[in-house]
Formats: sequence, C-alpha cells, structure tokens
Amino acid sequence: MDERQPLGFIVKQINNIYEKELTHRLKILGITSSQCAVLNYLFRSNQEKVNQREIERQLNLKNPTVTGLLKRLDEKGFVFCVPSTKDKRCKNVYLTEKAYDIQKKMEADRRRLDKRLTIGMTKKEVEALRKGLEKVLYNISEP
Repeated sequence: MDERQPLGFIVKQINNIYEKELTHRLKILGITSSQCAVLNYLFRSNQEKVNQREIERQLNLKNPTVTGLLKRLDEKGFVFCVPSTKDKRCKNVYLTEKAYDIQKKMEADRRRLDKRLTIGMTKKEVEALRKGLEKVLYNISEP
C-alpha cells in the first residue's frame, strides 16, 4: 500500500499556505486574494473590453461570486462596471488609476511568493513544474 499523501491533498495544503501568505500581504493593499485574481486577469487581458462572463470563465467562478467581487472592487475604487451597449445584462469591467497604482506592489508580492515555492529548483525544474501543473489544471477542469 502506498503511504504517500494523495496528490490532491498536497495541492490543497500548498494552496492553503499560499492563500494565507498572499492574504496577509494583500491586506496591506486593501484587497483579498480573490480580488487580486480578478485584478490580475484584468491587468493581463489583451482585450480592450472585458466583461463579467469572461472573468467567470477564465477564473472558473460562478456568476454570484464574480458579481460580489466586482461590487467590492468597485466600492474600493479599483474597477468600474458599465453595462454593455449591445446587451444591458452584460457588464464591461474597467480598471481605475487606483488599480494601476497597486499593480506593481501586488505583482511583486506574488513574485516573492512564487520564488519561495521554487527555492532550490533549477529553471528547468520550475518550467517542468509549471507544465505539469498546467496539465493537472487542464485535466481537473475537464467535465
């Protein structure tokens, strides 16, 4: 019998520790890790307009969750939402200057955490880990 921990349990433990550390760092900026994920997607999106449905798909979140995240980010002044001219039920999401002001700090915190995740690993090992984790994410995302 294999005495090692199941992979899913290891991934969950890593996520718990990562979330705790990231939450601590982001608290200083006035955002949560979930809000950070939304902002990060908006920063990295190459589209002129990003709507709420795209955020839901890309972050694998349900509509009520994204609605709440966007509402809080709007209240904090990091984004603003505008109903689409084509479909009033659809909201386009835009970043504010305040969001861009914290972008560098937010990304620096995330990079520091990523570095901690890969201490003692070569660039080749880090790339292999990234590819492996992307495959795991793809596999688990498939219905």
